[in-house]
Amino acid sequence: MIKNPINKKYRILCIDDSRLNRAFIIKILTPLNITVDEAENGIAGLEMISRNSYDLILLDIIMPEMDGFGFLKEFSRDKREQFIPVILMTGLDDLNAKIKGLSTGADDYLLKPLNEQELIARVFSLLRLKNANSELFEKNMLIKKELEAAKKIQRYIIPSEFSFMDYPSVSGVYKPIEDIGGDFFDCYKIDENRSAFVIADVTGHGIPAALTMTMAKMLFSISAPKFRGADELMKEINRQMKSALLDTQYVTAFYLIYDKNSGKLSYSNAGHTRALFYREGKNQVLALDSFGWFIGISDECEYEEKSVNVAAGDRLFIYTDGITEAKNSSGEEFGEVRLAKFIRDRNGIKGEEFCTELMKILNSFIEKTPVNDDIAFLNIEF
Repeated sequence: MIKNPINKKYRILCIDDSRLNRAFIIKILTPLNITVDEAENGIAGLEMISRNSYDLILLDIIMPEMDGFGFLKEFSRDKREQFIPVILMTGLDDLNAKIKGLSTGADDYLLKPLNEQELIARVFSLLRLKNANSELFEKNMLIKKELEAAKKIQRYIIPSEFSFMDYPSVSGVYKPIEDIGGDFFDCYKIDENRSAFVIADVTGHGIPAALTMTMAKMLFSISAPKFRGADELMKEINRQMKSALLDTQYVTAFYLIYDKNSGKLSYSNAGHTRALFYREGKNQVLALDSFGWFIGISDECEYEEKSVNVAAGDRLFIYTDGITEAKNSSGEEFGEVRLAKFIRDRNGIKGEEFCTELMKILNSFIEKTPVNDDIAFLNIEF
């Protein structure tokens, strides 16, 4: 006696206008712990599927009212999450009919008159595939839930409002291309007189980049009060992260310290996109840069510190390259020049309104072109 090789109870739907064929299938499969429901045409089959859950469908081609091809078209339009395999049953030993059925959505076919051994073999072959697909679906759902949790955590640790910074005024935007990303920014008060700002970009996307981002952000926050110079802090961050990064990973970062007593803005760059600094008195935008290696590529990295004097009305803009490297349909990049012009021309706009206007201009530039990188920036107004 043939036994169920998977040792599990299943429920399948047989759609065939022949009562004899349906009776034959029920007789063969029922002893194998398979419940077989019946439908006499495609319309009745769709109705059964709307009310019940099935592990497999046996589908005749030639039927009244709605044939097998019509059923497959409607069935494929149904955006069901779980995979339900379909076996075509046909008396047409015709290559074109087989190709049409398989290309429309069927997974296998059987020639009529049905052979008992072949019927059982093909049914259980697809049921094993169904089981594997179900396991994969469950794992994907678990990953999806974990990613959603990671997304919430990342949104929590990246500041979305900056009321704690009384001066200078800070606003910003963070838009990862995936649920979680590797870009981050942060700002904090070091002491009564000094404030720090950082923006960074971890290579890659997804979970590895997000985990590295979290570590880097924590290290910047913890290390900031310990170092007077931006270059010294960069060296310490590199020292701690070098051993923790994957071989293919590195981090770019731009770190700045503002001293309100001296009015000086000191900064150090670790291979990151240049910062843009708007001088209101001269109505000009300067590109701030300094020498420094990517974080994590070597144990002995050197970093340079530079500084610039700040006056009331000036603006500092730090960002990741997702903005300047965003492309339109012609392949043209948004670019630093266009960004600097926006900052100069929109100087009268402040805070969140400035951020919203920039994203509007950027989206208008790229139109429907897919964005290939995370976007993050801080707008700091003195």
